[in-house]
Amino acid sequence: MKQQERTKIIELAHHFEKLFRASQDGILILNFETGKIEDAYPAIIKLLGYSRSELLGKELWEIGAITDKEAALAAYKVLKNHGHVRYSDLPLQTKAGAMLNMEFLSNAYDLDHHSIIQCLIRDISKIKEDDRLLTEYRNAASVGFEEMANAFASLIEQRDSYTSGHQQNVAALSVAIAKELKIHPHVVEGLRFSARIHDIGKMAIPAEILTKPTTLNPFEIAMLRNHAQAGYDVVKNIKFPWPVAQTILQHHERINGTGYPNNLKGSDIIIEARILSVADTIEAMTGRRPYRLTLA
Repeated sequence: MKQQERTKIIELAHHFEKLFRASQDGILILNFETGKIEDAYPAIIKLLGYSRSELLGKELWEIGAITDKEAALAAYKVLKNHGHVRYSDLPLQTKAGAMLNMEFLSNAYDLDHHSIIQCLIRDISKIKEDDRLLTEYRNAASVGFEEMANAFASLIEQRDSYTSGHQQNVAALSVAIAKELKIHPHVVEGLRFSARIHDIGKMAIPAEILTKPTTLNPFEIAMLRNHAQAGYDVVKNIKFPWPVAQTILQHHERINGTGYPNNLKGSDIIIEARILSVADTIEAMTGRRPYRLTLA
């Protein structure tokens, strides 16, 4: 090898050495044959709490960082056979005994006819904690939405006993239709919630009209039809993760434009409202009403 080429290689090695020492991720260099630590860079020393001298010459599982020795040996075997191994969530124990969630990536390299293993170790404990808190928030939010739906449904049904259970039945039917259509689960959950409260606007309709046992006159029909707009007005300023207000507003629209309140057609009607309108119509046809018995 020419002196000029050797100089370039040395300069390159020094360059990577500086990068390794400045890295925010933990880096270990292991002997390919023995698995013993040959070098440890500042980030991993700070992360695990062991000094460089405590790490050098030892196996990773020997210092107690990896608590499951059998799993570590199995991973080392995979690494030697395939040249790489990755764990998206590997618990490591610090010298002080704290457990950290780590992303662990190891690759085998041939360096100047000498095989080494480079381990890149990244602390993902904060990410895991954030994920846990986000899950807790979503669960709490889900419970809150469910309680809200129950409260709205209870208010509606207290004023219109004939439609008791109607919204719950429509919600179940809407979900069944949506799943059959392979709608995304997030959309299905929003549809279920919207269906549970789709008649909230009936709170603005006089009870004598809701429970009238005879045919409604044109004025009364117009008042009843206003419940879609009234429902929209009730929930439009609530920040839901789904288009609840629009679903309620549009649930009496029809594909051919003959629905209300805005005579929307086709794709102008959101998919949630289209599914809800079908479920609502089926449930209305088969359920009991003040002016007739069940048709089922």
